[in-house]
This record gives sequence, structure tokens and C-alpha cells, in this order.
Amino acid sequence: MSHFLTEDQKLIVQSVREWCASSRTQELAAACRASGQFSRELWEHMAEQGYVGATIPEEYGGLGYDQTTFFLIAEELGKNAFPLMGALTGHCLGLLPIEYWGTDEVKAKYLPRIAAGEILLCGSVTDPAGLTNFPEWGLQEEKVDGGWKLNGTKVLGTNVQNADVKVVFGRPGPNRKHMFDHVYLVEKDWDGVNPGEQERKLVPDASDWGTLNLNDVFVPDLNRIDDNGTGDDWFGLSFMQLALSGLAMGLGCFKMAMGFTMQRSRYGRPLISLQSVSHKIADMAIRNEINRCLVYTGTRLWDEGRGDECFRIGAMAKAYVTEETNKTAHDAVLLHGGVGYTIPAIVGLLYASSIQLELAEMPGDVHRDIIMETYGVKPGWKNGQD
Repeated sequence: MSHFLTEDQKLIVQSVREWCASSRTQELAAACRASGQFSRELWEHMAEQGYVGATIPEEYGGLGYDQTTFFLIAEELGKNAFPLMGALTGHCLGLLPIEYWGTDEVKAKYLPRIAAGEILLCGSVTDPAGLTNFPEWGLQEEKVDGGWKLNGTKVLGTNVQNADVKVVFGRPGPNRKHMFDHVYLVEKDWDGVNPGEQERKLVPDASDWGTLNLNDVFVPDLNRIDDNGTGDDWFGLSFMQLALSGLAMGLGCFKMAMGFTMQRSRYGRPLISLQSVSHKIADMAIRNEINRCLVYTGTRLWDEGRGDECFRIGAMAKAYVTEETNKTAHDAVLLHGGVGYTIPAIVGLLYASSIQLELAEMPGDVHRDIIMETYGVKPGWKNGQD
């Protein structure tokens, strides 16, 4: 894909690769993996390079990159098995509405500290009744003098324990034109903000996953952000960030499978010389390139100002890439044999993580409904409701 990149983008990718290989990054990443916990030190180390604020405008302390360039950075991080990829994805879900809906006052208050790595975000979207089951959402939002009072629970939120600001997605109005139309920026030390017990994932990693309880939480008017009619096309970017995680995971599995089967021998010949083995790896390469085309088609559409098309491609990428990554990770485990089912081999962990990736922000069947809605076909389960 390098022939599609600008010279600046090639230099950026190379610098990320070198940063990942540096002794300091390797040391912090190894400690993070060993602990299985979020590392604030590693997050701040990443922020020093500008990666956590890559798309934030320069006037607010960011790098001012377009989404395609940020995705190139994130892909390189993911390919190198960077332990905070999950945390970065959850952080970006919270960042997007601030970037694209936020008032100048909100941006001035939060974006410089986000770019500096001082604020970790989480996007709290999912209701216990289900992410898109809007009629049954339990979040209560009451208008009071000077702001809003929130009561309710959000579940399965990435970074919810460690996030300094929880970006709580409000219940869409009955006459909404988009999937979401407002969020609340809820700071962690406000009265009534109570992250519940962390969920125990099948595969523990460095991004926490859990429940957020809101009990009579007062949110000032400034911290409620409405879409102001701009819509939520940016949510397609969130879908694509998950697809990008899948792409990076698939590339990592391909690299590990290649290395293992070239090193491993059978009857004096490299394992990869067996046609059945080499064909599995060829299929991995094919999937990865198709996945890459979907992801970067979406980012280019966004960067060209074609947000509605980006939203559709984002749903396609989330459905397709995560499912294909699961196949790639599965094959990588098989090619490693029993070793692939052990923690040191990593591919087994990636395989289990690929299932979580399919579930995040709705499984593929829901995304297929979203895709068909962009073509004017409303799914039957909505029962006449938007």
C-alpha cells in the first residue's frame, strides 16, 4: 500500500515503527502486558509523540492530521502488538463527538489536555437493554437549573474504570434523524459517578471493560454536546477504528504464522513448504489486503468530506473485517499447533480477542441492517420505529 502514501505519511509510518522498536517503548509495553492493566506511564509516553491527539487541530495542541494519517499510525501500533490498542480505540470513541460536535468553549476546555495525554476518555454508549434498543434505554435525563441530572447505567464500556472523562451517549429523541444526537461529558470525580465492578474478559488485556453507574449526576449545560444538525456520520469512523484493530490483528497473525512456519521443520523441510500450509497463509494475505482496502476507502471518503458514504463503508468494514480477522486468527492458531494455544505464543490471545472485536459496537448482523438502511430498507425488528 506504500505507493498510495505521501512522502510525509511514509516518514510518519517509519517514525512510529522506530518508536515501537525503541528500548523505552518495549520496556513499558512489556510491563503493561505482564500486569494486564492500563499503564498511565505508557499512555503518556505515547502522548509525547502526539499519537493520542493526532487528529486534534494544532491550535489545541494536536498534530492536525487527517483521519487517514491517524489510521496509518494506529495500524503500525497494532501490527507491533501494542498493548494499549484497545484503550486507544475506546478513547477515540469518546473523542470523536468532542471533535465534531463540540463548541469552541468545550474544545478549548478539553482538547489541549487530551492531546497532552492528561485526559483519557471512554465512550459510554451501551445500555443494559442493548446498544440500539433505544425505546427501552433506561438512562434518565432531567433538565434542571443550569444543566442536566443523569440517572442510569451504561455497560461494557472500554476504559470506564480509568477514564478521566466519561462521554455518556444520551437517549436519542423520538424525532431523531440520526443514530445518536447528543452526549454528556462526565468527569470522573463528580458526585454520583461510580464505575462498577470491572467485567472479567475471557482474555484480560490492558484496557478495562465495565459498568458505569450514574446516580443524580449533575452535568452543566456546557458539558452537554448536541449534534446541532450535523448528524453522526462520524460514527462510521468509530466503526472503522474497530475494523482497523481487526486489520492490525490480522497483519500480526500473518507475520507470526509466516515466522513460525518458516522456522518450524517437518521431515527436514520448512513447514511453509507444504502446499496446505502456504495456501492458508496466502488466504491470510488476501484477507488482509481486502480488509485494508475497505478501511482506507472509508478514511479517504471522510477526509474528502463525504461523511454519509463513510458511514456506510464504516458499517461494511466493521462487519466484514472483524469476521475475516477471526478466520485469520483461527488459522494462525492451527498453524502453530498446540503451541498456539499457549499465552507466550500470543496468537491464541489474538484469536480470543477477535471474537470480542466482532461483538464490540454491535455484531455483524446489526451492521448489515445499518448498511441496508443506507439503501432505504428498514429492518423488520424496528417495528416501525426509527
